[in-house]
Amino acid sequence: MGDDKVRVLIVDDEYAFCKSLKLFLTKMGYEAIVATNGEHALDLIKEEQPQVMTLDIRMPGMDGYEVLNHAKRLNPELFIIVVTAVDVPRMEELLERSGAHAVLRKPVSLFELHEIIARRGSA
Repeated sequence: MGDDKVRVLIVDDEYAFCKSLKLFLTKMGYEAIVATNGEHALDLIKEEQPQVMTLDIRMPGMDGYEVLNHAKRLNPELFIIVVTAVDVPRMEELLERSGAHAVLRKPVSLFELHEIIARRGSA
């Protein structure tokens, strides 16, 4: 991929999850960066210009819904994949209306995540 690596921002307050996801994405040829809270995620969206963001919903402080809304304003082209253990009825519908492109439940299939990222241009 060279200098054209897709930059993925991982946003989750669980450090171990971030670490394992970053390792996997790096092995798959992506550039992965991590934010463990919403405020840091928004700063990284401005500074690093990621093309993809994985986003947890339930985080202390600014939750994923708020991050999603701000992120779409900062970068309308950002491809957002919600990755969460939260089981809210009709969550997919709510998230899609607010700009998420996909929702994955924890525990996440890493290869399914990779497929979603790889297909993002044809969605």
